[in-house]
Amino acid sequence: MSAQAAHRDHTTAHRAAASGQEAEFAALDHMSAPSFALPAAPEVAEDPQQKLARAHALIEEAYTSLADPASQQPADLDALLGTIETSERILALTGATQMRASVAFREARIAQQRAAGIPRQDLGKGVPQEIALARRSSPARTANKLALERVVVDSMPSTLDLLARGEISSWTADEVAKAALCLDDEDRAQVDRDIAEQLPTLSPPRAGALARARADEIDQRAALARHEHEAADSRVTIRPASDAMVHLSALMPMVEGIAVYKALDDAASSARARGEAGGRGRHMTEALFSRVTGLNAADEVDVEIQLLMTDEALLGDGREAAWIEGTPVPAEIARRLALGGDAQESGDGRADSDGPGRRFVRRLYTDPVIGQLTDADARRRRFTGQDRRFIRLADQRCRTPWCGARIRHLDHVERHADGGATTTDNGTGRCEACNYLMEVPGWTARVTRSGRAPAADRSLALTTPSGRTYTSTAPPLRRPRARSDIGDRKDSDGTSGVDGADGG
Repeated sequence: MSAQAAHRDHTTAHRAAASGQEAEFAALDHMSAPSFALPAAPEVAEDPQQKLARAHALIEEAYTSLADPASQQPADLDALLGTIETSERILALTGATQMRASVAFREARIAQQRAAGIPRQDLGKGVPQEIALARRSSPARTANKLALERVVVDSMPSTLDLLARGEISSWTADEVAKAALCLDDEDRAQVDRDIAEQLPTLSPPRAGALARARADEIDQRAALARHEHEAADSRVTIRPASDAMVHLSALMPMVEGIAVYKALDDAASSARARGEAGGRGRHMTEALFSRVTGLNAADEVDVEIQLLMTDEALLGDGREAAWIEGTPVPAEIARRLALGGDAQESGDGRADSDGPGRRFVRRLYTDPVIGQLTDADARRRRFTGQDRRFIRLADQRCRTPWCGARIRHLDHVERHADGGATTTDNGTGRCEACNYLMEVPGWTARVTRSGRAPAADRSLALTTPSGRTYTSTAPPLRRPRARSDIGDRKDSDGTSGVDGADGG
């Protein structure tokens, strides 16, 4: 049984019991800011999950009762604000509960691994990934969060208590933990005692700054170590902001970052002094682009348009989305990009142009019903390894549920050493960490079948050492169509309705 199904069954089983506990929770509806208390526990002993299931059922009832905000009378405004406030306090309390549970799980899993004879250097491997799946979060984010939670749970009892009472948020607790991360347990506890009284009145950034200042005062050498560690963690990242924009971010040492910003700001000032049109921000981004790439304009950049069929999206008025580096782009914008330079359709047998701003169009074939990638045009001669390219295009991001990291490794779902075939339906894209995870004892993956063609299915089941199973399905690259729509199209124009059937 999957974790999701188990959770649903568990919640249903306790819903009836929860209805008998409504009186115990009645105080929650009238809770005031200065205090926050949970109802008394029932006489029958329950584990933490059962207690949370009862609370979940009552909160769900409160959510359902707010389904029609328009029905709330003016006299209910104070009650609504109280609900908002209480909800925030419950979020903080559940955050503290999750912290304790996560740290306890880590300790128990490591003890289990140690008893099983796992080498010391491998202890703890796979733990953040198990917790990440339970949280529906990325492994990288969860690993970082778990490190901070260990600091709070193990060394900062006052901060944890404030969080459990709803007087600070999880964000504030994280900022405090970051500041104390470089200290030993004794010094962390000292920071915790010194700043606890002020935390409820501070924003998360201010709370972190206060904790960092106190940590620096307590241990100067630890502060220097933190600076060196943070410098080693420098990185550049990119993420989509909209159809036309991306966020390009650099985390770097302060002196270097200030120098880069000043150089870009000076370039913008010079451009404005010359009377060039555009705002300061535009001039700064243009300077960044030209200095990093050595190009003068975006028109000089080679662009590959991964075009979803039909050809109408490129040559007519079709609205099917195109994809550039895993990001969907409206058809009209894709047409402008594709035709912005010397457009050339891949696979036409001609040599690629050597001029700047080359445009390559890759046709992607999708299942007409589910919208998932089923085949890729193998005729482009600029690249080799069509199976690898197909898997990258079909999976887009790491296939571990909720990971979302860039694909770094392409590997077998069923391991080659275990007889797995080297085919596209047994291939998957993963980030580096998730691929190495499959070597940890207790982690397994298998291809699942839904009856569709293997290439169109691309579903896999991931099972953890706890025995929980999570299913991952490759995301559709286009909006799925109803089968009736496919039949209507075939009847009306005499075609099969399968995109890309015409090799064009």
